[in-house]
Amino acid sequence: MRETRRDLERTALVLLVGYAGVMAVVCSGVIISGWFAGVMEDHAERVFWAGAILSFVMVAVFAAAAMPGGRDDTRVVQRVTWLVRVGLVLFVTAPALCIGAMIADFYG
Repeated sequence: MRETRRDLERTALVLLVGYAGVMAVVCSGVIISGWFAGVMEDHAERVFWAGAILSFVMVAVFAAAAMPGGRDDTRVVQRVTWLVRVGLVLFVTAPALCIGAMIADFYG
């Protein structure tokens, strides 16, 4: 159980650092380009901001998963497993919403 806990906590930390780096690169690229969601049509802008909010929630979820747990290995493994799974779902959903909103705005 101790090895499983260590592996899960390491995975959560790698996901946190990795996604924080990806988010920093994407956000800086958007800022440098001068693009902002306020120029989108209203329905696409709402979808974009939903994706943006989910990406911030995802960082918080990965941070919570990477946070050191307590003494009970079983509870820590359950908590980290659940948080990593939720974070991975958000990892797919958040960018899909943002990219989908930009495509919908472009063709709409």
